[in-house]
Amino acid sequence: MAKNRKSNISIKDIFKGKFLVEEGSARNWGFGLYLIFLAFVAISSSHWLEKKVVEINRLNEEVDNLKSQYTDAHRELMKMQLEPEIRKQSEKMGITITEVQPYALIKEVYDQEP
Repeated sequence: MAKNRKSNISIKDIFKGKFLVEEGSARNWGFGLYLIFLAFVAISSSHWLEKKVVEINRLNEEVDNLKSQYTDAHRELMKMQLEPEIRKQSEKMGITITEVQPYALIKEVYDQEP
């Protein structure tokens, strides 16, 4: 049968720290160091996670900025491809539209026996 051990440590003894200096306190020290280690791991992982969240937010803002730059460049390219814009640019270079109709060169091919 398991013994029901009642601890005779009171709250007053805990506040005084008697459980850390009495005999058999090595087990208590080990557990305390374990708790300190767990707290350190929890705090450091929280800080690491916060850094990642900040980096993700920065990258999302950069993606949004690049998307808007792409949209602006695409809109400008589409505008440059329109005929009136091409006419303006070609007139700046001295190229004008001729009023003479173009003609086609036709090469007549005769059936020949080899």
